[in-house]
Order: sequence, then structure tokens, then C-alpha cells
Amino acid sequence: MFFNAILLGALVYASADNALPQDFTRCRQKDPKLNDCLKSAVPDALKRMKQGISSLSVPQMEPLHVSGMNIDSGAGPVVITQNYKNIKIHGLTDSVLTTYKADLKHYRLKTDSITPKMEFIADYVMNGRILVLPIQGKGIANITMVNLVVKHDLIGEPILRDGSVYMHIRDYKVKFIPKKVVLHFTNLFNGDKRLGDQMNLFLNQNSELVFNELKDSYEKALSSVFQDVTNKIFDKVPMKDIFLED
Repeated sequence: MFFNAILLGALVYASADNALPQDFTRCRQKDPKLNDCLKSAVPDALKRMKQGISSLSVPQMEPLHVSGMNIDSGAGPVVITQNYKNIKIHGLTDSVLTTYKADLKHYRLKTDSITPKMEFIADYVMNGRILVLPIQGKGIANITMVNLVVKHDLIGEPILRDGSVYMHIRDYKVKFIPKKVVLHFTNLFNGDKRLGDQMNLFLNQNSELVFNELKDSYEKALSSVFQDVTNKIFDKVPMKDIFLED
């Protein structure tokens, strides 16, 4: 999943200080089964890091906190402007990697993962329309994706600094493919319970349409967040320490 990059950077922080927990799996560049090693090592380490590891400056992973993001959709049957703050993303540490391809010569990482249940909970402000129905509100949003397949493509470039090569991620592409999406927004239509209940019912009856119309915006916004967090580590830690050399 997208935390493969973040996690590998966190592991590097540990190894640089000789403080990597003994039960963490180490993967080496020249291992002919490097991809298999990473495919199992990353989810295992994520589970051990749900509460974070303060001594290694590893942030809390369950839930992941994001300060905010804006989502705009201006075409098709769904036209909505959304602002999210105080975002908490639950369930990422339960993800399992199904494929992992590390092309270190070309500074590229590609991986697919599946997350049984990912919950996106945040304060929201929303205004727009779905089909012919207006929608507006300000409250708490809960967007739950069930059996979420995530495809990640991290495109890096080498940066030489102080005699070491760093793998800067210049582009982070992500695709979400959920089996099911459940949407719930509190305080729609200024707290009108009848209209709010009807709209939440309508949203879930048409969740595939709604999500597909907004998916590109969500992917773009979250990709930017993941890229920024990843580079905070990758820009500080030499590549040879992220992918260990023999």
C-alpha cells in the first residue's frame, strides 16, 4: 500500500540509530527475492506501528491524521465542493500487499494492496448537487470503503547530497478500487433530519455513481498527502539505508 514508502523510511530512521526493533524484517537490495521480502515485511511492520514508535519518530498509524484537504468536482452528474479538516483515516494498518515491484535502477516502486475496511472520518463543509438534487451541509463525514484495492505508483529521481544518493519521490500516483462504499454525513441541510436522512439514503443507493464521479479528486488529494509525507523521510534518509546493501 502507499505506506510502503513511509514505512521503509521509518525503518531507515531506526537502522541509522542502530535502534531497529529486532523483530522487524530487514530487506536487502541484492536479495533475488526482494519484492517478496518487502511484500511481507511492510504489512507486518505496519501492524507493529499502530501506536507509533516515539523513539524512532514514527507517527501514529492508527488512525492516520491529516490536517485537511479540498475536493472539487465540476463535471458530470455530481458537482460538489467539499472541504475536510481534522481527518482521521482508520484501517490502513490492516492492509495486505498483493504485489510489490521495486525497480531501484529506475527509482520506481509499484505495489497493490487490499484493505478490508478503510474509514475516512472528518469535519466537512459541502455544497453542490447530485443529479438534479441540491446538497449542502456542515458536520461530520464518514466515508467507508470495504475491501479496498489500492494501486500505488511511486516515481522517484536520484538526488546527490553530501556524497549520498537520496530517492526523492517526484510523482505519487494512486488508484482506489473499493468493492463497496458507505457514505454518511451529519447535519445536512442545516440539521433538517428528514432531508438529511433522505439524502444519506439516496447517497448510499447511488454510492457507486457518487464515488466514481469524485474518485479522481480524492485520489489526487490523497496522493499529494502521501507524497509529501513520504518525501519528508526519503529526502532525509540515503537510499542505501532504505534498501539495505549487503
